[in-house]
Formats: sequence, C-alpha cells, structure tokens
Amino acid sequence: MIDFSKTYTIKIITFLLIVIIISPPFNTWEKLILLSLSTTIIFFSDILQKENHNKILYILFFIFFLILQNLSSNNRVIVNHIVLPTSFTKDFDYIKKTFPEDFEKILKKELKKLEDQERLLKNIQQPGSSEKSTLFKKYAFQSENLWTRFEEGKLVFIRKNMNFWDFGPSALNDTNLNFGDPQKKNYKNNIIFPTLIKLNFLTNNHNSNLCFVGNLIYEKDKEFILIENKLNKCVIIDSKKDYFFLDYKRDLKINIKKNILYDNSYLIYNLLSVLLISLILINFFNINKLFLFFSISFYVVLFIYLKFSPNSVSGFSETFYFDRGMDGMAHYGFSRIILNNIFLGNIYEGLRGVESIFFYMPLSRYLNAFFSLFFGDTILGNIYLISFFPIIFYKIFELFLKNPLPKILTLIFIFLPIFESLGFALINYINFTVDGYAEGICYFFLLIIIYLYLKNEKKINLFFIGFLSFLVIGLRPNYLAFIIPFLSFYTIYIFLKKNDILEFGKHIIFLFFGGSFIFLIPLHNYVYSNEIVLLIQNQNIESSLHISLKDYMIFFQSFNKNENLNIFNHLNHYIKIYELWFFIILLNLFFVLYQKLEVKIKILSISLIFMHFSFLFFLGDPRYSMGAWLLSFIVFLNAFSKIYYPYLSNKIFSAKQ
Repeated sequence: MIDFSKTYTIKIITFLLIVIIISPPFNTWEKLILLSLSTTIIFFSDILQKENHNKILYILFFIFFLILQNLSSNNRVIVNHIVLPTSFTKDFDYIKKTFPEDFEKILKKELKKLEDQERLLKNIQQPGSSEKSTLFKKYAFQSENLWTRFEEGKLVFIRKNMNFWDFGPSALNDTNLNFGDPQKKNYKNNIIFPTLIKLNFLTNNHNSNLCFVGNLIYEKDKEFILIENKLNKCVIIDSKKDYFFLDYKRDLKINIKKNILYDNSYLIYNLLSVLLISLILINFFNINKLFLFFSISFYVVLFIYLKFSPNSVSGFSETFYFDRGMDGMAHYGFSRIILNNIFLGNIYEGLRGVESIFFYMPLSRYLNAFFSLFFGDTILGNIYLISFFPIIFYKIFELFLKNPLPKILTLIFIFLPIFESLGFALINYINFTVDGYAEGICYFFLLIIIYLYLKNEKKINLFFIGFLSFLVIGLRPNYLAFIIPFLSFYTIYIFLKKNDILEFGKHIIFLFFGGSFIFLIPLHNYVYSNEIVLLIQNQNIESSLHISLKDYMIFFQSFNKNENLNIFNHLNHYIKIYELWFFIILLNLFFVLYQKLEVKIKILSISLIFMHFSFLFFLGDPRYSMGAWLLSFIVFLNAFSKIYYPYLSNKIFSAKQ
C-alpha cells in the first residue's frame, strides 16, 4: 500500500511537470483543455504500482519530443494593441505623444472619418489619462507580458487564417469603455471601438508573406503609409519593422505564409504537447475514465453554448467581451487595473482594487486578477475552475446515494437541464462565467463546502470550509445569511461530537482560522477610506433591499393594493406562484427538521431556511438565489433517497400484495 503523503507528493510533482510542458500562460483553448483534463487524471486517478522496465528508453523519448516541442514553439508574433480615441485635447494627446508625425496624420485622418460615422466614439478616453486606464507603457496592459522577456507585448502563436479576435485585444473590456448606444440593436455586445494592433515578427518569419484583409500601416521608404485592402493583398515581412492594423469593423484577416513546416508549427506544437502529456499520464496513472468523461463533456457543452449564444461576439475566441453597462465587465475591468498597477510597482494602489470602500462584490476583481497571471487576459481561469462542477456533484451524491444514481444525476446535470430553475444544470454556470459574473465559481466553492462538511471533521477540511466560506461571502455577500447560521450550528455540532473541550479547541481553531480571512474586507475598507465598513457600501445594500419589514406590516394590516403589487413583484423575482417545484423544495427544508435524518442535514436545512428568508426582503433573482435553491435541491435528494422513496416503495409493494 502506497503512503498517502508520498502519493500526494507524486501527484503534485506530476502536475507541475505537466504545467511546464503546457507552459503558461494558459490562454488558448488547447492549453486550457490539456491542463483541465490532466488535472482530472492526476488528482482523481490512482497511481500505477507497476514497475516500468524501460525507464531509459522512456526518458530518451520524452527528452526528444520535448526538444521538438520547444523548436515548434518559435513561430510566434509579438502583439500589442490600444483602443484609440477619436477626440483630442491640447492637454493630452496620446497619438501625438506616442507616434511619429506622419503616422499621427494617418491615424487622425482615419479616426475623424470614424467619428463622423459614429458619434458615440467621442466618449472614448485618452489612453493613460485617467486612473481607470490600463495603459502599461505605450500600449494597453496585457497580463501575458509577465511571461515574456519583452518590455511590452504578449506572444501569440501564428495560425492559419487569423482574424481580429485571435489577437485578443483585451483593452476592449476596460471599464472606461463600459458604455454603448441603447438605440442600436444588440448594443450591449456591439464593440465598435477603433483598435490599433501592433505586430512584431520574430527573425524566423523574416521574408515570409504577410497576406491580409484590412487596414495596414507600416513604414516603406522611411515613411509610414496606409494600405486599405478589402481583398487579399500580401507584403514581405521585415522582422525589424513594426506592422500596424487599424480595425473598426472587425473584418481584419491575416495569413502568414512561409513553408509547410512553419505554417503548421502550431498544430505540431499541440500534437507534441498531447504526446508528452500522454507519455507521463499513461505510465503513472490508472486513469479514472468516468471523471475524464465528465471533464470532456464539460467542454462539449461549453462549445455548444458558445456556438449558439447570442452574446458571443468573438465566436470561439479565448478572449470574451462582456456586455456594455453590466457588472461583469466592471469586475473584469477592475482586475486589469489591479494588475496594471502591480506591474508598474504601485502595490498599494493595486491592492485598493479601484474602490476605497467596496461597492461591487469585493473578491471577484482580485480572483480575476490572480487567474489572469496564469491564464492571460481571458476568463479561462474561471472556466478551468468550473470544469470540475460535474466531479464535485458526483462526489457529493456518492456520499448518500447508491450506484448508479450518482452517475445518472451527474449526466442529467451536464446534458439535460430539466432542473435548470433549481440550479441543477451545467449551462447555468457556463452562462454566468462567460458573462463575467462571479456566481459560477461562487456556487462551485459553495458545493465544495458542502462536500467537505458532509464527509468528515478532519482539521484540513475544517480550514477549507472556513476559507471557502470567506470566498463565498466575498463573491456574493448576500450568502452571509447562510454562512453565519451554518458555521454557528456546525461549531455546536463539533463541540457536542468531540465532547472534550481540548479536542474541540484543536479542531475549531482550523475552522476559525480559515474563516478569519473575512476580516481582510473591512481591513481594506478602513485602510483606504478610514471608515469602518464590514463588507460593502450601504448604498449597494439599500439598493438590493426591495421590501422592508414595515412594508409587510402595512400589507397585512391594510391590504393596500399598491403595497400588494410591490410585494408580489418582488417575490415574483424569487419564486413564482405557479412554480410548484420550488414550493416542494422549500417545504422539504422544514419537513426534514422533524425526520430521522443526520444532524448535518438538519443543520444544512435550517441554515438554508435563513437564506431563503432573506429573499423576502432582498432581491431574489436567479443569479442571486440559485446557490440557495441548488443546496436545497441536494437536501431534497437526500430526503428523497432516505424517506420519500422507501415510503413510496413500501406503499406500492403493499398495494401489490
């Protein structure tokens, strides 16, 4: 039998080796999927206990393919970009400050044309002119720069038939561009802002053909010229020159041609990555095929969603662009400002997170910033995390359901959104995440809490329950109504179970230590504002408080029609009168309190009752209440398996007799 600590060490080392092979940043679909599937295999599979008799041959093969992979990774281009303003002032003129005079004239002439066509473009701020700008040095901030040796810019693999979205101009998600024209159809995802993309080719692409459709600006005969090309025109690449593309209509297309080897190097690189990872995983792990299937299924559903989603303006691009005027874009934009400041060495301003007192959800911006370090200016880090949703569901169901029910329910969760309104549908969390909202990972953390809670009272589990509770509150502060009673009753449960004050103290200190991170939020508010604010600004809380206790008292006393209508409209966001399944799930929480079920289930039920009670006053839209309904559904499934189903089976059996 292999020692657990040794097994865990082997898995960590293997994971780090896989990370090196894939190589950060993980900002392409290929890298993300490889990382996600590898993580599933490593941490949810058993280590093979057989000896490998061909170790030397295996190592030689591995080294050979690793060298080939590194060689094939050279066919890349350095990308910078900036969203350009159409209006200029004497006080600050980004274009005049940054570019040569002849280049300036070309840009301003083209931008003037665009401004005449689209008056909305006057609202674009000058890059670097405000605290919300993510100008790094000369061009827009890109977190991928962390992984390059260049002063600015990220490396993008050259592929066949690249378009505007393949270069990932993340500045389009800056908070100062969080606006649109409401009079236009689909204005929220109509990204019309003029973008300048700068390309610098490496020496291996010298004398290659740069074929394009779009507006190319480059230096020819010591003078910058503009080539407007609506067909397919080619120029010879000089690796010492800068190539600029000015794009407004998102019709840019690029194809770089050299030879068969270089033109297919991206495909070769990915094939070799798959081969290297397969060599490691097949030789070291007895692969959990069920969980691997769950992970693959997640990406199948994700790409189907992206194919048919009306909000996906960039198609299958790794960089998502959020609706104008929505919270998702604000959260992402804040994360860019955080990293921009940190990269410039202004740690204090970076940790501020834009707001001196949090108005928006406190932690979403910081988590996005953290993920961006490894996944680039994308939300692929969030997608990576929620890809484990099916596995955590299976693990929870495995605790109280017999086979094959955990498998069946997990497959329903992935493919059949029949319980979608109760939060039991993968598509819900994909939708939240793609739109830039934190609820996807928030409810994922909530599920992990429940899994650890139902499993056992190990000290490490208690720490993570506390820490994840901090993350949940930081991502969705309204779940304080669930977390406080849940941790309170759980503490009492541990005390009664241990029946020893010393043993209780040894365990509970881990729970409290994990949860103590919550004090970072009021500490932030105090440090940056000199005011004591526990979570978020009162204005946000007040805006979410739609109905007060006084409103209910007036309603019950006088049955005022207007008050009746207000209360009805409010509750209609939370639960509709014809949605009987909601009432069944809700009533079950009260019913299980009087049944012979585990104490833990009763603690979970009463904590959820507190949570649901909060929606009588606060906004209960699906995005805010789905976590509560999801946990309530899990409680119902537990009660169904242990109470309702046995009762119905006995009744049916007795009737047949």
